[in-house]
Amino acid sequence: MNNNSNIAKGWAGIIKNRSKSQILLLGVALAVIIIIMCFATDRFYQTKNIMNVLTQITALGISAAGAAIVLISGGIDLTLGNIISFAGCVTAAMMGAGINTGTAVFVGILVAIGCGALNGTLIVLSKAEPFIITLGMMSVYNGLTLLVTGGMNLPTSSDFTFGRERLGGVVPIPVLCLVAVFLAVFFILKFTKFGRRIYAIGDNTEAAYLSGIKIKRNKVYVYALNGGLLGIASMILLSRLSSGNSVMGDSLLMEAIAAAVIGGVSMAGGRGSIWGVFLGTVLIGVISNALNLLSVASFYQYIVLGAIIVGAVFVSNIGSKNR
Repeated sequence: MNNNSNIAKGWAGIIKNRSKSQILLLGVALAVIIIIMCFATDRFYQTKNIMNVLTQITALGISAAGAAIVLISGGIDLTLGNIISFAGCVTAAMMGAGINTGTAVFVGILVAIGCGALNGTLIVLSKAEPFIITLGMMSVYNGLTLLVTGGMNLPTSSDFTFGRERLGGVVPIPVLCLVAVFLAVFFILKFTKFGRRIYAIGDNTEAAYLSGIKIKRNKVYVYALNGGLLGIASMILLSRLSSGNSVMGDSLLMEAIAAAVIGGVSMAGGRGSIWGVFLGTVLIGVISNALNLLSVASFYQYIVLGAIIVGAVFVSNIGSKNR
């Protein structure tokens, strides 16, 4: 339907202009931190440390990309960390049972996609707030993970090492996966009808419906896509840890949403840039690395992260009111 396509394109154009200022501010903040750290310690700009930072943020970045898509559509997924843990533990359990590594990984990603699709289906059928549905599903997935693991660590097979390998001995394979995911998500949001519909639904669901967009169907697709990205993040994290456990993805929920919000994605939906999310991910990784290099106690990182989230939301809301 032409009307459908034109309205969706119009929203996408508005979103681009709204996101520029916050991305610019984020880029400046990141540059300032990097410059300060280069003077603070010579370990910061060493190739080994840079590669370490990039490797550390791969699972976070891919999870943040999924969280951003859901937020742009006007939803939220609190099961993010639980899906990562569940998919990872199912994969590890299959490997432990002697199933081929490739098959186990494929099934693990399918499990994550299924969990995401289930979340989306429950949301559209119940017409309840995504926050409530995913809050309840957190407990469901956590329970399923505990059933799979029995509360123990599940080791992976010896050939499941791609998360620790490097291309040419320099560039970590997970970093290449991160770049590929962000390029793919950028293409989806920028150049496909589905991507433009995500923005339209998040900006004004009623108007999107009146323009002919299938709201329920597209919301399920959004959560399924998010599940697929979480599945990829789970496999990378599982390979790096060499074992699966029920809490392996817990810390990623807050950090992924933080990276998306810091990157300019609106919690109200309808606005955000995937490259802003990438910068937000890098910022979190750089700050965490900087605090470690400066020997700052780890629990201060939660304080800093929380302050950054509040600051990002504050700046975003002030900017929206001014517009």
